[in-house]
Amino acid sequence: MIDESTPVFNGSVEIGLRSLLLLEAFYPEKLDLNAISLLDYFVVHTADIGGPDSLHPAISARVGEYRVRRTLIQDALHMLRRISLIEIVEADDGIRFVSGDDAPAFVKLLSSDYNRDLSTRATWLADRVREDGTHFFTYMRQLLDRWSLEFQTEEGLTNG
Repeated sequence: MIDESTPVFNGSVEIGLRSLLLLEAFYPEKLDLNAISLLDYFVVHTADIGGPDSLHPAISARVGEYRVRRTLIQDALHMLRRISLIEIVEADDGIRFVSGDDAPAFVKLLSSDYNRDLSTRATWLADRVREDGTHFFTYMRQLLDRWSLEFQTEEGLTNG
């Protein structure tokens, strides 16, 4: 539940809104936690994959964002489920999430420039996945794996 100690930024509220915009853009597609985690990273770093300008800065250690967000994304998805903005679907290969009936009306209320830009990038990602299918997910995962390795190598050189 959201209380006074729940951070607005870099917490379940911010990540929940991003997850909701992604699930709306991908509707009626059902996404698992791994896909949402990957898309959550790239929706704010779209320039890294040939998309529109990124919403977040291209700092060198940004790949670490992907690794630390997973638990926050899980918390955010549970929050969205509790307030009926998403639904959980049991699939043959595990649990998936899909935008709920109330999500479109809620998303329309997110009228700030940032949220409109985020929605545009979520739609761009959904269109790319629809065009390229699972190949685009594979491409995004390979980029993160390569950058993680490069970052670890740089850290190793810096630390000794």
